[in-house]
Amino acid sequence: MKTHAKHVFFAIVCTALALSACTPKAKPKAAAKDEKPIARLTLLPHESIQPGRPTTVIAKLTHNKGLYALNDNDLENVHTSTFHLLVIDPTFSDYQHIHPRPTETPGLYSFQFTPKMAGGYRAWADITPKETGQQTYASADLGTPGGLKINKADTREASVGGYRFTLSFDNAPTSGSESMGKITVADMSGNPVKSLEPVMGTYGHIVGFYDDFRTVMHVHPMGDEPGSESDRGGPELSFHMEPTKPGFVKLFAQVKIGGKELFVPFGVNVVKD
Repeated sequence: MKTHAKHVFFAIVCTALALSACTPKAKPKAAAKDEKPIARLTLLPHESIQPGRPTTVIAKLTHNKGLYALNDNDLENVHTSTFHLLVIDPTFSDYQHIHPRPTETPGLYSFQFTPKMAGGYRAWADITPKETGQQTYASADLGTPGGLKINKADTREASVGGYRFTLSFDNAPTSGSESMGKITVADMSGNPVKSLEPVMGTYGHIVGFYDDFRTVMHVHPMGDEPGSESDRGGPELSFHMEPTKPGFVKLFAQVKIGGKELFVPFGVNVVKD
């Protein structure tokens, strides 16, 4: 079993959110306001995106300074992939975690995208360039996203796939302060679920989108990571988050139970310090 002990730093255009998914004593680093990501993302769908229709999309990562294409040789493999793509619609209803694959053309990636909602989406490339060794984001739109229509209710319970999920914090999430979060998984009878399967090298991925539609965060559970596909986790997933500004965050916990990946939505209002 390996212990997750790596500190992770995040940066995004115009805004920044620093988080720690490792130890309680970690001191996250926030990116400067004028700091730009090292990469630029371009998305080219083969045809207009339509709800329920699979569409092939070409993705290109370009170095912002050198203006050359980035490929797998330039990126670190993090949680079983060099390229994580986090995709959401403006209602924060349809979240998809996609892994674009390299094509025969160096620097170009391809993936299939099937939207559930009409209109455009926004996507963030979640990568770690070898040049910096730091996780970074670059965003681009698929289609033309309309105006935001977000339900900003603070939601701490959800039922998905026949299971109940409960989110709690040791203190109210506050800008500039660290909070310990915990997601508890139970079946519909209230029995603890201890059969969480490995998903991308961990027992869960927690991804959040701010209501500015520009800021994203991605953390992983603390504690032991699975050492093999037969290892199991649960019923609790603990994680740290330290938001740098107030606002509404739509959180999605991605877990795998019984061979099926589940995306569990929560709503969190971060208060001002």
